[in-house]
Order: sequence, then structure tokens, then C-alpha cells
Amino acid sequence: MKRILSLILISLMICPLFVACSGEDSAQLLSFAQAQSVEEMQKLDGKRVTIIGYMSTLSPVSGKFMYLMNLPYQSCPFCIPNTTQLSNTIAVYAKSQDGFEFTDRAIRVTGILDFDNYTDEFGYEYSYRIKDATYTVLDTSDMPEELRLWQQLASTDVISEVYSMFDYVSFLCHWTSYTAQFQEGKDYLYPSNALYFIETEGAQFNYGFRDGYFDKMIGTINEVDPEAFAELTAIVERAKALAGRAYGALKNGDYYTTKEYDNVFGDGRLQYKMNDADSFAAEMNSVFASFSSWLADWEI
Repeated sequence: MKRILSLILISLMICPLFVACSGEDSAQLLSFAQAQSVEEMQKLDGKRVTIIGYMSTLSPVSGKFMYLMNLPYQSCPFCIPNTTQLSNTIAVYAKSQDGFEFTDRAIRVTGILDFDNYTDEFGYEYSYRIKDATYTVLDTSDMPEELRLWQQLASTDVISEVYSMFDYVSFLCHWTSYTAQFQEGKDYLYPSNALYFIETEGAQFNYGFRDGYFDKMIGTINEVDPEAFAELTAIVERAKALAGRAYGALKNGDYYTTKEYDNVFGDGRLQYKMNDADSFAAEMNSVFASFSSWLADWEI
């Protein structure tokens, strides 16, 4: 079910209070849900658009661009698991040479949607951005209950924790395709190395191999409102079950070896393959897609 927060109505009512709103009447209103589809966004390439969101605190000090999210108080933009490709985050580049002044309040951004292959100074990748942009700060003094709950959830940082969780689950489902630097050079991971990364405290992918890891996230969500965020709880439960199955497959040796012929690694390198690799990958993609869609549906 869509959760379109009533701040849109509030912002439209107060728009005449801002001079910058004068150019927004001709702009196409975007949503983060719409931004989930690159095909839909491509239809607006070169068009003037407007969208409401929050600045990530990682946005550069210079203010020349920012990461716009539909969740406040986020220190990092969100990415597809174990990649640098933005997810539920839009890069916005300033029209003015003075750049953007940071604010943690809700803002309305207006600019030109521009498609290309971008890699910015932080290493994040995206296929479109909003350029020549300006913004206005919105008045949220009459905060609806939905927005209050959304900000309360954001203040717990549990959404960032869920993104980290997906890095862990993704590794469990795809460890056979990862590479590492060994004494002999760069090669695919061995099962013992994958287990080290998962089981060793402080190792790169040791997110969820601790008692109560998933349950702690669910508890945090329920402390805010178990009914309003029941869908998110169900997503974390699905991820927990998938992680358990994938970890069990690794521990039980449910994989085989094959000789990989690849220009990157050379001829005949040994690679492990999971017996149910396609099933794990499909379930991982499905769970993450559910989360990404859920998050995008919380429009402000």
C-alpha cells in the first residue's frame, strides 16, 4: 500500500511563500517510487523536474552537489548491496556557483533531469542526476502523524542498518563470485575465506553472524510502531531466513568446483559454485527489491 505523506499538500499550500516556487509550476513532479524505474525516468531526460526530500549529511562541504533522499538524518547515500550504485538516492547538482547550504529540514528541489554515466568524487555511480538545481526549505511545523513516525524511525538509524544487513546477506548468496588478494595473487574466494569473512568479529562481512542481529533490528522497528512498519519487519524476517539458508549451504559444503577461463584471472583458475546459486541470487534480488520499493513508497 502506498504511503504518500501529506507534506506534499502542505508544501503546495505554502509554495507561494517562496520566490523559488515561481518556476516549479512548469516542472514535472517526481517521486522516489518513480525513480525506481530507469525507463520511466528516461522519459523525462532533459525535462524540468521537482521532488521533495532530505539532504544526506555526506553531501560535499563545497555544496556543489548533494545526495537527496526521502529519509532524514542519513550520513551516507544508499546503494545497491555491495556496489557503489545509488539506490533510493538522487544526486542533485547546484545551479549556483555558491552551491547548496546544508539543511536537515525537508526541501523541495527543482532542476533539469540529466542522463549519463556518472561517477562522482566519492566514487558513487548513477545513470542520471538533477542538474542546474535550486531548493526551498519546507515548513513542517504542522507535521502529520505519518511524517512524525517516519522521522522517528529515521532517527534510530535502523534503515542504514538494514542496508548493511543486505551487504551481509548478499555476500552469503554470492560469495563464490567474490575475489580476494592472496599470496599467489588475485583469485576467487575459497570456502574457508568466506567463512572467515562471515564468522570473524571485525571481518569485512561480519554483519549478521551474531546472536540477535536480525531480531535487534526488528525490535528497534517495533519500538517506533509495529503496525505502521509491519512490512519492513516482514522484509527483515525474509532476509534473516535467506541468510540462514545460505550460511547453512556454505557450512554444509553445498557447492562444487569448476575451472574458470576468464581474461581477468587467466586460464584454469579454480572457482567454487553454489549448488543453488540461481535460487539464492533470485531470492536475494526479490527481498532487496521489496525493501527498495517499500522505502521509495514513503513519499513526503
